[in-house]
Amino acid sequence: MNILRNIKRQYDTVGGYKEFLGIAIPLIFSTGIGAVQLFTDRTFLSWYSQESFAASTPAGTVTWAIMCFFFGTLSYINVFVAQYYGKKEYRSIGPAIWQSIYLAFVAGLIVLLISFFSKAIFMNVGHPHLVACEEVNFFRVLCYGAFPCVAEGAFAGFYSGRRKTRVVFLASLCGVVLNVVLDFCLIFGKFGFPEMGISGAALATDISLTVVCIIYVLLITSKKNNAIYNTRCFNPDFSFMRRLLRYGMPSGADFFFDTAGFGIFMIIIGNLNRTELAASNIISTVNHVFIMPIVGCGIATSIMVGNYLGKNKASLAQVSVRSSVHIVYTYIAFVIAILVFFPNQLIYPFSGGSQVDLMEYIKPMVANLLIILAIYIVFDAGNIIFASALKGAGDTMFVMKRLLLFSISFVVLPTYINVVLLKQGVYVAWGFLLLSVIALAGSFYFRYKSNKWKKMRVIEMDIFDN
Repeated sequence: MNILRNIKRQYDTVGGYKEFLGIAIPLIFSTGIGAVQLFTDRTFLSWYSQESFAASTPAGTVTWAIMCFFFGTLSYINVFVAQYYGKKEYRSIGPAIWQSIYLAFVAGLIVLLISFFSKAIFMNVGHPHLVACEEVNFFRVLCYGAFPCVAEGAFAGFYSGRRKTRVVFLASLCGVVLNVVLDFCLIFGKFGFPEMGISGAALATDISLTVVCIIYVLLITSKKNNAIYNTRCFNPDFSFMRRLLRYGMPSGADFFFDTAGFGIFMIIIGNLNRTELAASNIISTVNHVFIMPIVGCGIATSIMVGNYLGKNKASLAQVSVRSSVHIVYTYIAFVIAILVFFPNQLIYPFSGGSQVDLMEYIKPMVANLLIILAIYIVFDAGNIIFASALKGAGDTMFVMKRLLLFSISFVVLPTYINVVLLKQGVYVAWGFLLLSVIALAGSFYFRYKSNKWKKMRVIEMDIFDN
């Protein structure tokens, strides 16, 4: 009975389960359908050709590693919006959003320039020639959509920072539905569209992101939003841009180090045989599907921490983090059960088309890796939640430094030494990845418990509470 009373108390309290879920559920669905989009991309490509499927994870991960630096930097605008909203400085919100969009345009140009080096990136990593060619095509076309990709995260901050996360979900849903339809049409050449294979998957992503950005522009610049939030103020503010970069760049860098570390990990795995690369591709995709709802909870955690710190209510920010931890680990219990007891059902979607014989051969390997993944997700959940709480306050530099340290020392160097030099197998490589996330989770937890974040803000404040 005491447990039930404590649950009810935590549900109804300010910063409790009810409030957290109201913000988090649309974000969970939003990030979840993004995972479904990735899952669909790779499933369609596994049906199209073995080379396209093999190329999709390394090239997609490297592309995201590059773009996520800019995405993480500029989507950090949601913390500014959250703190402005908590402080009731509503007229500062609209101009802040447009500063992030100007920076997104610059980011798009930089990524477009990088795309010209696609052959140099993928033709020299030791992958089979046909796979490398597909990686080049996928990477190059995805880079064309860098601006809408980065801008979408910035536009979403206008709503998520104000806890209006249903709008973010609906916009994401529109984009994903369009992407899945275009995937089918452009990969296989259906309904009069050209058959483009892996390039078609990338083009579908670019088009859907552009449409989502157009939706956001129309909504944000409405007469009502302009009256309250000054959303038609397009004047550049270089002082604010510097402030956004000051706090956002470490956040973008930690996105980059995390994703780049995994991208390099997958490229190194590509030096093993085709079966181990295919098994790792499946585990990577399954992980993405299950971890994205936790990412949604992490975003909600940052928003609530930012809102309450904007109100000078650090104690309520702490309550919201506790709510997040309880809800996330309830979800994790179900995820572990699925990973351990239903491996064949997770492998099944990849077993069609050109992959039938290969998938039958690697089923035992995938089942073993899913057990490692179950342990990995337990610690990665804590990693995401506590890092999000720190970033919601502005403690982005600490998060960046730890991700850089552990990505190099636990992932990149050990994997290279054991896979490339010592010719160890896929289990050793995934074991080091597991060690890295355990170390990170511990580091972020102890930083959070130090309470230094309670005195931090990204906007100007006069007083602080405890």
